[in-house]
Amino acid sequence: MLPEIGSELLSTVALLAAIGVWIVSDWSIAFAHRGTADDSRDQGSKYAIGAAVVGGVLAAVLLSQIAPSLSVPAPTVAFWLGVGAILLGVVLRQYAVRTLGDGFDLEVRVDAADEVVDSGPYRWVRHPSYTGALLSLVGVGITVGNWLSIAVALLAGIAGYGYRIRVEERALRETLGERYAAYANRTPYRLVPGIW
Repeated sequence: MLPEIGSELLSTVALLAAIGVWIVSDWSIAFAHRGTADDSRDQGSKYAIGAAVVGGVLAAVLLSQIAPSLSVPAPTVAFWLGVGAILLGVVLRQYAVRTLGDGFDLEVRVDAADEVVDSGPYRWVRHPSYTGALLSLVGVGITVGNWLSIAVALLAGIAGYGYRIRVEERALRETLGERYAAYANRTPYRLVPGIW
């Protein structure tokens, strides 16, 4: 699974550390932003994201073993780019969560008094915390250095976060109305500037 980079121990420690940082970061977000499910409009999207992330990671690792012929041409470079992508995704997600502050929640909840935030990473995309999470997930696919692993991690993330975005945007449009519609017009991209 890991490329020959002079020290297999170094690569193992680096990957485990990056994944550990990702997990601890998400746990810290969950601990700081847990709420009650009474007013949730989540429609199971929290579980869809969980299944996408776990399934994407497991499939990426498994597929790298099943289809070794689809390995990337520079596995050492891919490995370190993947570790960097995991960590960059964590930083972006934390930045997005901190920008929203108390407005962030793990479940879809919208109150008519909520403000539309368009500062920080929300200037460029409407769901930057999901962009960060997706980048971390794809980073795992990149670390194993397999084209199929990268594709599966990306597709799993798009499925999970895509569903969540549809649920969340419906709730935001229904509750915040023109304020959110105006923001969506100013910031047309959901996850990646210039693409989607």
